[in-house]
Amino acid sequence: MTETVRLPLAYHDTAVASSYHLASAEAVAALLPRRGGRPLLRPIPLPGGRTPVAVHAYRYRTVTWTGTGGATHTLAPYGEVGVTAGVLAGPAARGGARPATGGFVLQLPVTSREARDLGREAWGLPKWLGDMDFLDAPALQRVRLSEAGTEVLVHTVRTRGPALRGSSSRTLWSVRDGRLLETPIPVSARWQAHPGPGGAELVLGAHRLAAWLRRLELSSSPLTAFRAVEYRSTLPAGRSLGPVDGVPAAPYPGSDAASARFTVAYPGTAPLPQYPEVAVR
Repeated sequence: MTETVRLPLAYHDTAVASSYHLASAEAVAALLPRRGGRPLLRPIPLPGGRTPVAVHAYRYRTVTWTGTGGATHTLAPYGEVGVTAGVLAGPAARGGARPATGGFVLQLPVTSREARDLGREAWGLPKWLGDMDFLDAPALQRVRLSEAGTEVLVHTVRTRGPALRGSSSRTLWSVRDGRLLETPIPVSARWQAHPGPGGAELVLGAHRLAAWLRRLELSSSPLTAFRAVEYRSTLPAGRSLGPVDGVPAAPYPGSDAASARFTVAYPGTAPLPQYPEVAVR
């Protein structure tokens, strides 16, 4: 019998490429949880009614957790594309505690059902199965996200300059079973940054979720972009901050297959399937 996954998860070896884009603060606010008609999270305000929304592309190559007997278990490697709103959590959410800054996940496709189910069950994350084709080059990382041959987006990050150590943690908010969860995520990383619009490009496709993202009025070019030269993190269980009465619509269901397409190409190579049982389509 397979042992139930125990938290925290340890992410030992992760490829990360991120960019931060401008979006409509009003459109983002409509997607955030509320209680008693009052917002629990607020979009980070920027001039002109705009707010930052991040697009993250991850390749989790080594993920482990510790079983009840002390044995180390692993999750299968997987890809993930996150679209995350930059938010402020004030006293209404945190019981009078000092306001905090972090992210509320709007979309989180992954390439394995194992990762999808765990993310939904443990944190209420809006995960679904998406096909991901990565290009990993010395100064560029690109991912094409699609489903059943229909493109959702293409995310490209370019980097330059020295790698610098970044923040030691970040905070994630999500809604599980009608309650707001706050999850602090310790991170050890070194980043290459490319500030300004030349650091990344986001192109939306014809998929229904691309149309959904267009309603957020996401800018195609970013405020800034980052790529991790080194990235390790720990994902613990979230802390409940109480019930919510205004939540986004049910997450996109997607396929119920065991896995989606997950390939990685390097300069001069064809796409290399990361799951032998999934053929490149």
